Amino acid sequence: MAAPDYKELVSRLPRTFGPALNDQLHQWEMLFPAEQRQLKAQMDWLAALPPAEFKTLFAAIVQVEDRMELPKWQPGSTGLSIHDVGVMARSPLYPQWRQQVEKVFAHIDDSVQASGVMKPVPRLVVSILPSGLPKPSDPLWPELAELGRWVQLDRPFLKLEEALVPAIVKRKAPAGLEADETTWVIECGKRLSVEAGGVTSLSWDALEKVRREFLNRLNGISRDIKSADQTTNELKRMDLRKLLDPATGESPRLREFLRGILLSGNGSLVFNNSFVQWAASEALRRAQPQVLFAGFGLRQKLKPFSSVVLFEDQNRSNPTPDQDDPAGSLTDAAFLAQYVYLAAQRVSAYQGHTVSIFAMEDLDRLLIVDPRGKLNVPESLAGQALTAWITGWLTGPA
Repeated sequence: MAAPDYKELVSRLPRTFGPALNDQLHQWEMLFPAEQRQLKAQMDWLAALPPAEFKTLFAAIVQVEDRMELPKWQPGSTGLSIHDVGVMARSPLYPQWRQQVEKVFAHIDDSVQASGVMKPVPRLVVSILPSGLPKPSDPLWPELAELGRWVQLDRPFLKLEEALVPAIVKRKAPAGLEADETTWVIECGKRLSVEAGGVTSLSWDALEKVRREFLNRLNGISRDIKSADQTTNELKRMDLRKLLDPATGESPRLREFLRGILLSGNGSLVFNNSFVQWAASEALRRAQPQVLFAGFGLRQKLKPFSSVVLFEDQNRSNPTPDQDDPAGSLTDAAFLAQYVYLAAQRVSAYQGHTVSIFAMEDLDRLLIVDPRGKLNVPESLAGQALTAWITGWLTGPA
């Protein structure tokens, strides 16, 4: 899909919208197919809006902007620097601005959905906690359990995983989905990895080279915004291909996706489970795959006099051998799995069309949360019955 021309439309939007939208249009080829379709649908809807309704829609944002001290952007400005973001965030009116922006985009997305331009498909999000964790003293995911059902299995989930994942990968995907939006596997190690067409696999362990390079650069930042901006810009331009495996390194979209994940903070550079949660959440928001597996892992115990700085490398600051932290891993992974679920609920493509599964490899049951409570989730599923139930959902109507 060729990049559309929305210069005239962008010029009519609130001032704070311009840099971000110009940046997206400038990097059109780096956007995933779902992002391109969504952005085009939003812009086309706005372009067709009568002038009076257009003005009313953005009136509250424009009023807040007029009272804010904004950076002096030019009409063609693309992207926001750390300085620009800081200026906006320090404004007393920033919370009010964000609230109005969220209202406007909610209205735009609802209107686009109602237009029928974006066709719904049945979706699946699976969060898996690793083996080796202590037995939970309290029920896992009690809030989500009220929305779904615990399903009994005939064996621990680990025994089903090896056959389940390839079977789901090999399903017939809905017409119209491109390779980037069929199946994503994001995990700490490589236990869920499946080599097949249409599968995007990202592993924390496999990214060790690029993570260490980023950490080395970021640990050299001086304590000023100029240094942070300079280092960030250097990392944005760095050629990552030699640091990544061929399948990942040769995909421009995937390279830039990973660059964004590692530069956006949230512990992705330092903590394996934070990487899985944040990469999964961003994949749901941006690539919008029909199926996403989030495989959490065992984290290492935090070492004294390290890990208190966001970009600190534990092995550099403390050479003590690594030790697994099963108890901490259980706490982290359980919460982060719930964050993945919440991330999906914030994306219109997943709302009301997504089955969410929560599993722990050592447990012989799993939690299934269905979109409308109408799927008649069985009380037990054995072996191939679980695979058949899931693939039946994915290949049926949304």
